[in-house]
Amino acid sequence: MGFKRSFVGICLVLLALAWSTPARSASPIPMKTAWLGEHETFAVWYAKQKGWDKEAGLDLTMLRFDSGKAIIVEGVLAYDWAIAGCGAVPALTAALSERLDIIAVANDESAANALYVRADSPLLSIKGTNPAYPDIYGDQATVKGKEILCPKGTSAHYMMAAWLKSLGLEEKDVRVKYMSPVQALGAFAGGLGDVVALWAPLTYDADAKGFKPAALSSNCGVSQPVLIVANHEYAIQYPERVEAFLKMYLRVITFMRETPVETLVPDYVRFYEEWTGRKLTSEIAAKDLANHAVFNLEEQLALFDDAQGKSKLQNWLTDIAAFYESIGMVRKEDRQRLRRMNAVTDDYLKALR
Repeated sequence: MGFKRSFVGICLVLLALAWSTPARSASPIPMKTAWLGEHETFAVWYAKQKGWDKEAGLDLTMLRFDSGKAIIVEGVLAYDWAIAGCGAVPALTAALSERLDIIAVANDESAANALYVRADSPLLSIKGTNPAYPDIYGDQATVKGKEILCPKGTSAHYMMAAWLKSLGLEEKDVRVKYMSPVQALGAFAGGLGDVVALWAPLTYDADAKGFKPAALSSNCGVSQPVLIVANHEYAIQYPERVEAFLKMYLRVITFMRETPVETLVPDYVRFYEEWTGRKLTSEIAAKDLANHAVFNLEEQLALFDDAQGKSKLQNWLTDIAAFYESIGMVRKEDRQRLRRMNAVTDDYLKALR
């Protein structure tokens, strides 16, 4: 009788342990994600290399796109992805149709956007004309009437407008020639224009050619967030999967912040060549890593905190939306909806806390 009781007791203990132990043998859940060949994609690529997506219960597919517009306008319909990384403008555009939720900030690339001039430019002789922006070069006399090569409707265009405004000028006070960033740098190197507006990694090519930055976005008080967005329908149906993705992503961010840049460089060089076909030198890779601010969970929550009104992120996005209104890229009937910033949500970040 005693043996039987002991045997039954052991069985009950084993059964209880089986019920309380997570099912580690369950297959990871497939998740389609969409990315550009840029800094924010490195975190996801690195997680895949380490198998951290599977540790989070996910099996990520990384779809590659050439632009944020392609991700948002074409990609979400054609590929039905769940999570993506893109710039603020395509994210805000999609927010109008309520297809996307803005769920995190991938990075701030305001130190990776710059206006370049030639080394002998008279702009470089004038600095700090506006005390509020002491690190920018140029004044009204040296900038007015100059020809600026700029990709229209981009973060570089936004930066250019902020630079002009800080000098008391507007776009009508200069001659803007719109062209793609690669074309712009090529034309500038060939002698066209007085100023060229670029973003990384073309900024590093400009450095290598001996051109000098007249201003960075960060010098002009402009923030340039790259956003993590979720397919709204997917997020509503599978919030736990979105949370698992963010937990994985922020795990990489924590690792990046705690790891010396020189240790990250070899992987970053490999990532860049694999994703863009471009070979970065170790020096440029280190610079690109340093020029993109990233945010841990507590900092993310602070950016999204709207307890006192609009959050810091909402203010950044409101300023960006106002710029695109000013150049006619936002329809008048969409302005109020855009300004409400309803697509910005910290629900998934809060769940991680």
